[in-house]
Amino acid sequence: MIPVQVTIQYLHEGQKATKWVKLSLDQTVTQTVDKLVSDLALPRQDSRGAPISYQLVQQRQVLEGSRTLGEIGVEEGNILQLHVLDANATVGINLGQMLAGSLLDRLGGKGGGELLTISAVFADVSGRVAFQLKHTRALIGRADPEHGYPADMLDGDLTEVDTRRTVSRPHALIVYSDGEFTIRDLYSQHGVTINGTRLSPNMAHPLLNGDVVRFGEVELRFHHQ
Repeated sequence: MIPVQVTIQYLHEGQKATKWVKLSLDQTVTQTVDKLVSDLALPRQDSRGAPISYQLVQQRQVLEGSRTLGEIGVEEGNILQLHVLDANATVGINLGQMLAGSLLDRLGGKGGGELLTISAVFADVSGRVAFQLKHTRALIGRADPEHGYPADMLDGDLTEVDTRRTVSRPHALIVYSDGEFTIRDLYSQHGVTINGTRLSPNMAHPLLNGDVVRFGEVELRFHHQ
């Protein structure tokens, strides 16, 4: 056995979970997935009794089941994701879709369907509107349909302006309530700043007219009326 320690990201009871685990480079991906499902106490059947299939993913690539971790090039400190596939669906439900769905269920987001009745936009330095908020709970991020984050899930899709890919798929949540806007960083990799001050993850912060907001390296100014 050639041991290697990696970080596994997975979904547990509807919540994103992360665990530092020791794996064997001699084991195949299929053997590794089976071990992880057992060690992490993940379900092998859904509520209907249908089998649940899992895949191991590294840097957006599904790892081939018959190859060993050593052959694939898994190294100490790598981050791997354990995706869940619905055996009865024509399209697999992966970790991204499940996390986004869970996020919208817990925090609102576009899935709530409550339309914003005032005008609120984000514009670049030239004044060109990058996107308009349409819902009272608006999810901001970078679309990635292949991994479960279609553009229509987002009120603010920053894919086109995020040339350096610094915006996380779910990056921030903006909420309008009682006549005021707030914004929270959804544990994004490169963070959210307002007027140069970085926000603490998952803490609601007031969002005011004229504020300059950076999502990763994308800088926009917020306007509402």
